[in-house]
Amino acid sequence: MIRKVIMGVSIAFIATSCSSSPEAEQNAPQVTSQTSNVTTTTTTTPPPNPGPIAKQLGDLAGAGCTDTTFEKCAIVFSITKVADCTGDGYEGEPPPAGTTRKLAWVEIQTGSTYTSSELPSYLFTQFTSINSAGVTTGGDLNPSSYWECAPTQTSIGFGDENWLPNKKYAGAIEIYLPNDAVKITNGEGFWEWAL
Repeated sequence: MIRKVIMGVSIAFIATSCSSSPEAEQNAPQVTSQTSNVTTTTTTTPPPNPGPIAKQLGDLAGAGCTDTTFEKCAIVFSITKVADCTGDGYEGEPPPAGTTRKLAWVEIQTGSTYTSSELPSYLFTQFTSINSAGVTTGGDLNPSSYWECAPTQTSIGFGDENWLPNKKYAGAIEIYLPNDAVKITNGEGFWEWAL
């Protein structure tokens, strides 16, 4: 129940996120007012669903932004690259059939308004994928057990990090990337990163 409430608040907070595209700003709710001598009526038209925000590796994304410059955001992040494992090997089972063990390298900057209760780290460190036919994977790509694909000092991404405001974080998140993936998504599908 608590996770559903947190996810609901997180989705609402992400919905107010910033975007580097003017189209996202144009989809904001339109408020009109009509005034008469007796009453004031305000109508709000819900925005059309613009779909996920498309990103390239290295692009910035943000949440809790007050403008489109990424200068006043609760969090700004980027997936800088997706690469092969670099660690000391892996103890355990091979990745699931049809997937390859990869590292998604991320850079994260929290702002002064960042709170982990409104923007938990798993929104940025848990991934799904999309193949060339546009089909999204049925579950997240992150392994459920401890990994050694990335060197220990650079591993992040269990989704339970306790990030603090006004800090920078960077590291690698291990994922089981389907062999036919052309994009990965995070933010519960809010951002799509082309591979």
